[in-house]
Amino acid sequence: MRLVRSIAAVAALAVLLAACGGSGAGDDGVAGYIDTVAATTEQMTRAAFAALPPGAAPTQSQVAAVMTARRTALDTISALTPPSEMRPEHQALVGAMESFVVAGEAFIEANGSLDPDAFLEALEASTDIDALADVVSLSCTAWETRAADLGHTVELGC
Repeated sequence: MRLVRSIAAVAALAVLLAACGGSGAGDDGVAGYIDTVAATTEQMTRAAFAALPPGAAPTQSQVAAVMTARRTALDTISALTPPSEMRPEHQALVGAMESFVVAGEAFIEANGSLDPDAFLEALEASTDIDALADVVSLSCTAWETRAADLGHTVELGC
């Protein structure tokens, strides 16, 4: 429960920062937008690692917690108005994240009643989710590249 409150607090802060970042015009709008997206994905990554430490065999509840972190990040980023200089990359990132999150949520819903071993087998066999994760990674890289082209080097960590 503390993790959910923490994620919600960070999401609210990110939306507030985005609102204070201006209309997206000028460098301040670009920098504010970039910083907000980067902070959001950084928090998503921290929450995902907290829910499912690397090397651990994932449980249903851990995977669900990771999906909650991803949904929160997606909702926060989707609510932002990107500056015109970043609009195509923003749309690609949001679209890729949306597909990935929806697929993950559908996987949890479809496999939530499996016993732990069967759940793990289903997770390991889910190549569609892996393919969507690759699309998210490519979108993140394109977003980072565009941000760097605009003079703002950041890593989204997705």
